Amino acid sequence: MENYQPQIKLLSLTDTTQLGDRTWELRPPPQFCLYSAGQPRVFVPTGDRELVTRLFWFGGPGLEAWLEELDVANQPIFQMPRPKMLYGAYDRLLRLAKRRPPKWEREAHATLIGVLQELLLARNLLGHDPAGAGLPQEITRALNAIEADPARDWRANELAARAGLSYSAFRALFREHLHESPHEYLQRTRIDLARQFLADHRLRIKEVAQRLHFSNEHYFSSFFRSQTGTTPTEFRKHLGLELR
Repeated sequence: MENYQPQIKLLSLTDTTQLGDRTWELRPPPQFCLYSAGQPRVFVPTGDRELVTRLFWFGGPGLEAWLEELDVANQPIFQMPRPKMLYGAYDRLLRLAKRRPPKWEREAHATLIGVLQELLLARNLLGHDPAGAGLPQEITRALNAIEADPARDWRANELAARAGLSYSAFRALFREHLHESPHEYLQRTRIDLARQFLADHRLRIKEVAQRLHFSNEHYFSSFFRSQTGTTPTEFRKHLGLELR
């Protein structure tokens, strides 16, 4: 643990980080950052905005080989195909560290190995296509459809048709491999896109609602608050953006 304590940046506003003599732009998930705690590093928020991070660090034998395999020194930024898996790992490790139930070290170790495997997957080092993440073709077709038009107000039955499955079969297969329902995935994808649009100061909230195909600004604001606990206006205020 003295030399290698990789840290995984789990959440940030748009900002930059300097690792050694190089500067990297950081964006919200699905982008993550892995680096050695032994590296000199500086995090710089964009403008006057607050820098918010969620991270965990760990150490132990063999981590140098992991870092070399992942090419962290040259490319610390990862585009994760399944970001929710990392959030689940973060919450699990936090719970274990606080409660320390019997055999908690074993579960923490298994969780960290799972995180490292996700990083290998993102770099296509496990023999899978990162976009498909080793998923069944039916699920990959549905995910590709969402990625091609993320602002669309997709319905799970539409995706099932794209996948060539009945809704019940599609939902069961989706949950088996992505550990959430199609509806949960769609809601999360939509709210992530809403955050991206709201971070663009040139767009009015009404325009963001239109881009996401909401019938009106009020409905969009209600949806955003139900998913995030804050209104679009409050979100922009937190970013330090001019309210529009």
